[in-house]
Amino acid sequence: MDDSRIKKIKTETPLLIEQTADLFYLTGLTLSKGRLLVRHGKTTLFVDGRYFERAKKEAPCPVALWDEFKKVQEKEIGFDSAFVTYDGYLGLKKELPHTNWISKPNPIRELRAIKDEKEISALKKAALLTWKGYKHIIGLLKEGISEEELAFEFEFFCRKNGASGLSFSPIIAFGENGAYPHYRAGKTKLKKDEAVLIDVGAVVDQYCGDMTRVYFFGRPDPKIIHFEELVRSAKEKAMRHIKPGVKIGEIDQIVQDEFDKANVKQLYIHSLGHGIGLEAHEFPRIRYDGADKDVQLMPGMVFTIEPGLYQPGVGGIRLEDMLVVTKNGYENLFPDQI
Repeated sequence: MDDSRIKKIKTETPLLIEQTADLFYLTGLTLSKGRLLVRHGKTTLFVDGRYFERAKKEAPCPVALWDEFKKVQEKEIGFDSAFVTYDGYLGLKKELPHTNWISKPNPIRELRAIKDEKEISALKKAALLTWKGYKHIIGLLKEGISEEELAFEFEFFCRKNGASGLSFSPIIAFGENGAYPHYRAGKTKLKKDEAVLIDVGAVVDQYCGDMTRVYFFGRPDPKIIHFEELVRSAKEKAMRHIKPGVKIGEIDQIVQDEFDKANVKQLYIHSLGHGIGLEAHEFPRIRYDGADKDVQLMPGMVFTIEPGLYQPGVGGIRLEDMLVVTKNGYENLFPDQI
């Protein structure tokens, strides 16, 4: 692992990084606990005895034992206030009482938002395995099978074929259960003429996949069929707008406007999407009125687009893809959309 990512960090004062995904991104090491102190010309990784020998061999910077951190002498250090708890902050002040601790929320999120070729390759692998896992469980659909059984089969298939884990607990929702966006697979059994909403993701080489499809097992409620048509149309229209320089809020606004014209806007109850990489949900959040609405798309950004419509007592439709922004537009990472 080289130190090229560490060198990209722009900071006037020393910066302390403790979030595990950030540590992996910068050092290539999978750590449950660690501290990276980024200083001009002198970056140090602090780990405990569990990781010390391996870190000395593999880290792209000098390594010290955890207790050595107490000997650091800096007048000011920035810390990730979006990650460190209040108790954690008090702990830092106790360890280095003469240091002025400065809030620096999410200090490297912009760096992580632009994926390099290696990261995009890993994300493509995660997307492909996610797609294969989806196709596998679609082949298992039959009356009487439960949501939990399909969730288990998806995880088993993915792990057997190279996944280190799942991006999140599978969302497998039969019929009316599809009306709950963050539903988790339960004991409900599949009946004929139901919609099956499947939101799943496999992790490959530390990077997350995330995909949602809806499969019609027979012919469901005509409202669901209509929702699927509206969601697909709005999604395709929004995706045609994706290219470098476009503001993130504009993409979701297109979907908002489409659903408003169809008089179903009240059934669209979440953001259009989110960044994805080492974590299933990363910066930026794709929402017309969100904190990231004015962020401009740049080549290398990878995010999901997942409009949905949900009606209690009827069910829901959500269609989700992973897209990487290219120089002139975007690339869809799922085989059925390429």
